[in-house]
Amino acid sequence: MVHAFVPQHIIDLAEYLKAKEFSDKNYDLQCIDRTIVNRAYLSTYLHAQEWIINNGPYNDIKDYSKKDVGYHTAICIALTALNKKAISKKYADFIKLRVDADYDIITIIDSDDAKKALDLASQIQTALQ
Repeated sequence: MVHAFVPQHIIDLAEYLKAKEFSDKNYDLQCIDRTIVNRAYLSTYLHAQEWIINNGPYNDIKDYSKKDVGYHTAICIALTALNKKAISKKYADFIKLRVDADYDIITIIDSDDAKKALDLASQIQTALQ
């Protein structure tokens, strides 16, 4: 599958942001931590999508579902169908973290959440080599 950008570059950006020392005097750390979660998730989403298409019988991840679901949920369904149930569970946890970071403006996303996102990305992407 060809993407408009390289998924590895997205996770590299997230890791770069996490490694950099940002001062809360000059930066909104919420924005940085939310960006790390978002970029780590996007990289993992693209990686998982590509792995599913390359290792399964279908050309679209939604074909694993018998109902109308979004692509993010379809990845969990497809991973389970391809005997990757533990990875599907980690991916579902990652979806929740990403939704909180991207859409829940009340939830505080902090450095620990950013680290968790990078850990989940690493675990999922490594398992899908």
